Amino acid sequence: MILDTRDIELIDMTCETFIVFCDFHDGSTLGIDAEFTADFESLIKKFADFCNYINTDDSVVLKMRYIGHRAMQACVTSSALHAFNFKIQLGTILLPLILRLAASKRSVNALAQSCSSIDIRRSAIKNEDIDKSTVDCLAAQTMSMLFNKLNGGPIRIALTSLFGFMDAKEKWWPPDFAVSFMELVLDSLQPQYRYLLVYEVLQQLDNVTVNSDRKRASLISILDKLLNADVALLGISVLEVLNSLFNTLIKNLQGRAFREERPDKEDVQGTYQFVIDHGLVQSIGGLASKTYYQNQLDDVAGYIIAKLRANTTLQAVDGLPLNEYRRVALKCLESIIYANEKAIEQELKNGKNMDQSVIISLDTWSPALGLLTDEAYGHASSQFPEHKLRQCSDFNFISSLHQTIVSWIKLGNLNVADIIAVHSLLCALVRRLGVDGIVKTTPLVFELQDLINRGEIKVTSCQRAIAASTVGWFREVAVQQNIGSLLEYMDQITDERKKLGECSTILFPSTIDIPSHGLEFGQFESDNNTAVTKFINRHTVVEMMSNNGKLRDEDDTHGLDLESKLYAEWGSEAYMSRKRMFRIQLSRDIDDHKPKLINPWPSTEVDNNSDEKKQSIKVETLKEALATQLLANESPELDEESTHNLSVSSLSKRPKVVRKDMNNLLSQLNLEPKAQSTSSLVNPPYKG
Repeated sequence: MILDTRDIELIDMTCETFIVFCDFHDGSTLGIDAEFTADFESLIKKFADFCNYINTDDSVVLKMRYIGHRAMQACVTSSALHAFNFKIQLGTILLPLILRLAASKRSVNALAQSCSSIDIRRSAIKNEDIDKSTVDCLAAQTMSMLFNKLNGGPIRIALTSLFGFMDAKEKWWPPDFAVSFMELVLDSLQPQYRYLLVYEVLQQLDNVTVNSDRKRASLISILDKLLNADVALLGISVLEVLNSLFNTLIKNLQGRAFREERPDKEDVQGTYQFVIDHGLVQSIGGLASKTYYQNQLDDVAGYIIAKLRANTTLQAVDGLPLNEYRRVALKCLESIIYANEKAIEQELKNGKNMDQSVIISLDTWSPALGLLTDEAYGHASSQFPEHKLRQCSDFNFISSLHQTIVSWIKLGNLNVADIIAVHSLLCALVRRLGVDGIVKTTPLVFELQDLINRGEIKVTSCQRAIAASTVGWFREVAVQQNIGSLLEYMDQITDERKKLGECSTILFPSTIDIPSHGLEFGQFESDNNTAVTKFINRHTVVEMMSNNGKLRDEDDTHGLDLESKLYAEWGSEAYMSRKRMFRIQLSRDIDDHKPKLINPWPSTEVDNNSDEKKQSIKVETLKEALATQLLANESPELDEESTHNLSVSSLSKRPKVVRKDMNNLLSQLNLEPKAQSTSSLVNPPYKG
């Protein structure tokens, strides 16, 4: 054959002829003519061998490789690719392309995107522009074209070949080549098939053996890149993938702790573990950052929150200690919130309005409240989400949180870190929920003070800490709402407590920065046994807050409604009725919004009789008619004039009942004849 010769010019002309042939060949004869099919497949194999041609002459190598990749692109763009025995053609074309890209020093995806389009009709002879970069770019572009033409089944075949190559050549680590290659595939596939990449990688991940951490880390790096790419994966099952990612994370943490920091390069196994742990957490965040259906974010967050296992009595879950299991779940939850915040920022930057579907509803967090009173040691310091109270479920969440805080404060093993955490939560309500958070939380803060006043808090250092927390909370309110008098009053309370030795030495951070360990109050400030006697005056505080116009509703001009809310006693009916702090307000111009008839009444008969005094049928009239009917049945000899008397006087009230004959009354009714109806009261028309 011509391709077996060493004449480059002749081989180049053969390649040009093959390119033209592929443009017009639809593959209709493949599989029918066995000899032609064998020759065609053999021809493709010959050109494929040129793609990685080896020779001592570099110029010959470049030209031969260029010819081979031109032929591969011609095969990919031909209609004959899917005509017959696609798997054989794909295996012949794909391998030389992968080998060429694996040998390139540049990123595969960068090659496909940065290189300009190459015309494969350009001859390899007398073409001074051909260099190694040209061949690499041509291979990357051909690979991109190939995956762009593939659909469901062929995509799986191609990816299986790719993963098989990486297994055989041990190309999994470092993961740069694998990740870059999958980026190219993701960008090349048609949008409706992109989600298949995630499932294929997950399937590979399930089949990885226990000791193959190198391959596992590379596959998870691919997942991290796919799920965090700025590309929608239409058709993906979010909760199914989420479940697979979380279970994989827990499975890989068996017998070890979560890798917080990247180890030294010498610690290869530690590096694998770090990539696996953080890659899975970031993949979960990336999955949640794109919205595919309504309430998706609530479902994703709710799934992870359920994994916190609040109020459980188990010591271990899925082979991990309970605290470690919860810590991992909280990291996933933090990743979801962080990725979602980035998505919101990007939408706002692009000029889009923030959609409610990208906000986690407060009700979703309710199952996690049990962690605050859990006796098991745990460290949960996630910031309170930035949401406003809009739904009834939001108010239920706030009420549940308040109840939990009171139960938390009453714990016998309360420590300094707990008080700092409670203070941070209360201040977060002010910062995140504004006026709603202030009004709803004020009765709770005074209840905490009353716990001290009633003697329910026995330890004096704990009393001083709680009292300092209440003062700190009102200072936060005063600063946010710019209530100078309230701020001065809190400073006055603090100064008086210092003089009496009732001031706590706890420093409350301005941000949520809770220490991992806290001293027991029995050991804290043990040299000071002074109990709290100086309390915040509720009447003074309510008056200051009620006089502040920023806290009032639009129609609460005198602050009376606000005052009643602030005075609501903890646990009372008045307090519980404040769950819904918004209400439907009627417009002052309600008459302008009443429905009106646009068209006049079609009948003029109504207008003509509108001025006449109408007689209404009264209950007395019906009673008379029924009584008369009974009398008629008993006394058939009634006077005939009774009918006339009924017609004249039945509509007017009379001092005594006059006998009437109902039968005669009905017989005198003159009705216009109508068409005979086939309807029956016994047999409805629809049963006809």
